[in-house]
Amino acid sequence: MDNALKAEIQEIVDLVKTVPEPLQVRTLELLLQDLLDRTSGRKRTSKRDENLDKDEVDEHLQSKEKDQADRRKRESEGLKLSTLPMRVKAFMKRTKVTDKQIERLFHIEGNQYEPIWTLKTTKFSKTQIHIALLQALQRALTSGEFSFDREEVREECTKRNSLDKTNFRANFQNNGKYFSGLEKDGLVSLTDEGMTALAALVTEVAGSSDGD
Repeated sequence: MDNALKAEIQEIVDLVKTVPEPLQVRTLELLLQDLLDRTSGRKRTSKRDENLDKDEVDEHLQSKEKDQADRRKRESEGLKLSTLPMRVKAFMKRTKVTDKQIERLFHIEGNQYEPIWTLKTTKFSKTQIHIALLQALQRALTSGEFSFDREEVREECTKRNSLDKTNFRANFQNNGKYFSGLEKDGLVSLTDEGMTALAALVTEVAGSSDGD
């Protein structure tokens, strides 16, 4: 298989991950069949059915993009520094994470923080760790505890089609320097190295403090 074909297949796989789960199998079939047709020079016999299916997929993709845009455009109350838990204030002061960066990660209404962040990585193991770090930040904003629930991380990975079932536990163990409490049931806390990794991730996802 040549490199160009491998690249096209990888693009298809990445695209399918953004489609609602009920449509993923059909979408993958359509896109792979289209790729096969283009590489072999053959035409599909049922053009009408193909167009209908593609229209449905396109509609869902457009709807997903619109929903994400709408969530970002909704007026957010912004981060109220005076009401933040002391541990969050200390974290921001030590790591230079700003309120503007956090506001790019969450839609804020009262004491509720709705995630609006988008991860840049497509590697399952890295996505899992990033989700854990950001969920720890979300919990800290309300409780002051930089901790996360592994099952909530699992659920979010599943939603994002990024769950590595076989290596889910091992991924945490391999990044154990960031976490405290992996050997126990219940919430897992961030270590000092985990807090540093979180600060770096905030800048990666939200951009620098001056908005770049």
